[in-house]
Amino acid sequence: MRRIQEAALDLFDERGYDAVTIEQIAEAAEVSPSSVYRYFGTKEHLVLHDELDVQLLDVVQRELALHPPVDAVRRAIADVMTQFFGRDEELARRKIRYWLAEPAVQRAAALMTEQFAAAIADALAEATGRPSGDLDTTVVATTLVWAMTAAVRHWHATGYAQPLEDELQQALALLENGLRLD
Repeated sequence: MRRIQEAALDLFDERGYDAVTIEQIAEAAEVSPSSVYRYFGTKEHLVLHDELDVQLLDVVQRELALHPPVDAVRRAIADVMTQFFGRDEELARRKIRYWLAEPAVQRAAALMTEQFAAAIADALAEATGRPSGDLDTTVVATTLVWAMTAAVRHWHATGYAQPLEDELQQALALLENGLRLD
C-alpha cells in the first residue's frame, strides 16, 4: 500500500493531481488498477489513507472510557498520532500538501473528518451513558476532531516550524482552557 501511495504522490508531483489516473498509478506501482481500487477505493484516499487510522480510533475510544475527552485525545496522540507523523514525516508532509491543495481531496477529507467525529461522539456517549446523537457529546467530539485538524493545518501553514505534537498539544490546551485567548 505504501509503494502505491508513494508512486501516486510521485506522479502527482510530476504531472499534477488532476492529470494522473488510477491506471497510471497502478502502472508506476507495478500493480493492477483493481489492486489500487481494492486498497484505497478512490484517488482521494490514496492521499488520505493511513494504516494507523483504525488504530487511532480504537485508542481514542478506549481512552474515552477511562479519561475525560481532552485527556483521552492527548493520550491517543501520544500513543498513535505521533507515530503516524514520526514514522515518515516527509511522506506525511507530502500527503498534507495534497490534502490542503486539492479540492477533491479536501472534500473527501472533510467527509472522513465528520465520520471520525461521529465515531468519537458515539464512543463518548457510550462512555458517559448518554444516548447516541446527544448534543453535548456531538459538540465535544466535533470540537476535538476539528481542533486537531486545525493544528495539522497550522503545522503545514507555518512550514512545519514546530513539531506536530506541540501543535496538537497547544490546540488541546486551548480547548482545555475553555477556548480563552490569554
